[in-house]
Amino acid sequence: MLDCTKRLSSSPDLFSKECYDLRKMFLKLKYPVKLIDSIFMRFHASQDLNQSCIEPIDSPVLINLPFKDQKSADSIRKQLKDLGKKIDHVIQPVFTSKKISEDLKVTETKSSLVNQQCIVYEFQFNSCDSNYIGYTSRHLHLRIEVHKYSVISKHLQDKHNQRPTNLHEQFTILKKCHGKFECLIYEMLLIRKKRPTLNTQNDSIPAKLFI
Repeated sequence: MLDCTKRLSSSPDLFSKECYDLRKMFLKLKYPVKLIDSIFMRFHASQDLNQSCIEPIDSPVLINLPFKDQKSADSIRKQLKDLGKKIDHVIQPVFTSKKISEDLKVTETKSSLVNQQCIVYEFQFNSCDSNYIGYTSRHLHLRIEVHKYSVISKHLQDKHNQRPTNLHEQFTILKKCHGKFECLIYEMLLIRKKRPTLNTQNDSIPAKLFI
C-alpha cells in the first residue's frame, strides 16, 4: 500500500501527508502502534537503499559533425552508439549544416569597365608598344578570359616571358556600340586608323560583307 501511495504521489510533501493519513487510519482500525511504525520504518529504509543503488547518469558526450546526408548520419549514429557501449558512455552526434550564405559562392565584383558589353576595345601592353583591337558583343570580362589563350597571351609568353595575369588592367574601351553590326564597322575603322601590331587582319573581315 505504501509503495502504491508513493507512486501516486506527485511530490514528497504529498507522500508525507498520505503517510500521515494512512497511519491515522491504521490506528483507528486498532492496529498495534509498534507494527505500524515498523512497517513505515522498513518502507523508508528500503527506499533509501534503492536510491543509494541508483548510479548517477553521466551527461552524454556531444560531438559536432557536419551533416552530409541522412544515410551517412544514420551510419555515424550507429557507430557512435557501438563505441559508447564499449567505453560505457553515451556519445551523441550533433549534426550541423552549412549556412546558406556559405553555400552561395561570393562572386568577385567586376569593375564597370569589364562589365561593359557590345564594345570595341584595345589592349595595350604595358611593357612594349604592341597593341590589339577587337570587339565583343558579350561582357568584356568574358572576352578577356578568351584572350588568355589568344595572340595576346602568345605575345606575353614569347616576347616577355610572362603569364597572362591581370589583363583587364590593360584594356580600354574605344567605342560603345548599339549592336554587333555597329561593332564590326567601328572595329574595321579603328583597326585601319590605329594599325594595331598584333591584329593579323587590316580590318574586320566580317564587316566586308556589309560594305
